[in-house]
Amino acid sequence: MNKHNEPEWADEKYITRMFGITHMPLYTLRKAGKVRSVSLRLEGRNYGKRLYYIGSIREFLAAQEARETMCEAKQNSSRQLHQK
Repeated sequence: MNKHNEPEWADEKYITRMFGITHMPLYTLRKAGKVRSVSLRLEGRNYGKRLYYIGSIREFLAAQEARETMCEAKQNSSRQLHQK
């Protein structure tokens, strides 16, 4: 647990509850290498438990926010140039 009493790694249910990111977006982000995860599966077993690194999810969301903010700023700047 970190200083905010939040675990460093969490399962899909926790991630969905905390961030609203459901199974398919998590799967897609994991496959694209955008968020870190680990599968806790014993050798020879078909199923295990997948945990996601919360820090990587926060980093991804922050990067998305920054990207959207930058796009919005460019759009506003472009609108102002066209209005003149």
